[in-house]
Amino acid sequence: MNKERYLIRFSMKAEGDEAEVMIYSAIDSEKWWGDETTPADFDKALKEARKNGATKLNVRINSPGGDVYSAVAMRSMIINAGFESVRVMIEGLCASAATLFATIPDASVVIAEGSEFMIHNPMTIAWGNAAELEKTVDHLHKLESQFHGMYAAKTGQTEDQIKEWMDAETWFTAKEACDYGFCDEMLSAEPVAACVSTHEMAVMCGIYKAVPKGITIRQDDKPAAKEVSHEAPVAGASTEINQHEEENPTMDIKDINVDQLRAENPALLEQIQQAAIAAERQRQEDIDALTDPGYEELAAKAKADGTSAMDFHKQLIAAKKQKGTDFLNNRKKETAPAKDVAGGAPTDDKQTEQAEIEANAKEIAAYAAAYAGNDNEGMF
Repeated sequence: MNKERYLIRFSMKAEGDEAEVMIYSAIDSEKWWGDETTPADFDKALKEARKNGATKLNVRINSPGGDVYSAVAMRSMIINAGFESVRVMIEGLCASAATLFATIPDASVVIAEGSEFMIHNPMTIAWGNAAELEKTVDHLHKLESQFHGMYAAKTGQTEDQIKEWMDAETWFTAKEACDYGFCDEMLSAEPVAACVSTHEMAVMCGIYKAVPKGITIRQDDKPAAKEVSHEAPVAGASTEINQHEEENPTMDIKDINVDQLRAENPALLEQIQQAAIAAERQRQEDIDALTDPGYEELAAKAKADGTSAMDFHKQLIAAKKQKGTDFLNNRKKETAPAKDVAGGAPTDDKQTEQAEIEANAKEIAAYAAAYAGNDNEGMF
């Protein structure tokens, strides 16, 4: 697969003052799958555009989003790059962190008919004690508040309305995105369909509450069918039958076994086998890419069980959550015996505290009397 086609690219228009960058992939701080758009790539493209004299910038987007901080950094790069005008062009999918580009001040935002626009609350995976988790929750709420303001400034909607949409994970059609102010204009000349890579679709299905049926997998990201003769039709292709084949009786697909397929259509069997091998190889590679240190055993089990990469991703998130819960529970068990140690932490029982004070006073008085002697003179 030639993943270079997804990388951010820069191109100069004929008139020489207009530059273009594409974000046709997920946004991330690093290249894990090879096709992510990173701030480093973006920075190089913008600097090259300015170096070549570009004063206008077109940002073309077909992205499921990704790392929030990377998107924030890239948005800031555009704002501070010094372009006289910025035009954001949504050409399929603009979801999650990718929507932050639509909030660039003074930018013109257009969206192609058939596109999808989605906003939701930022998410993360956290691990640690209660105090650390509370800090993470507080930080997420601060991010939400910042995004409420950014979207409200662009759309003219109230922050309460933006919050309601983000809480619900709201998907907007191209027309709705324009009606509610996220976009300024809908382009209807060349309708498009929102599409992503196979990997991005798997991640979206695992993270988002619901992925609209209109979002599809890119055609160039699907395995290409091999060229075959008329005698070996591709599975799933047209079922039209040649005249000389009409004489042969048809057989229901459920009645065909491997031996019959091998004897009657070996080319089709070979295609099925190769497709299965490729799918299995990709499944295991995807699981390896998702596996964090310390979870190799879970990954090995997923490979052996035939678990899909998406299901493994869900298992991994659940395992991390369980690990955090177990950590907290174990700490509670370890510290529980401290409650039975004499002289431990004082309680809030005021009566007990007063009784201890009175007892100590009596004990001190007794010592004083003993040291004072009969002449009532002494250290006390």
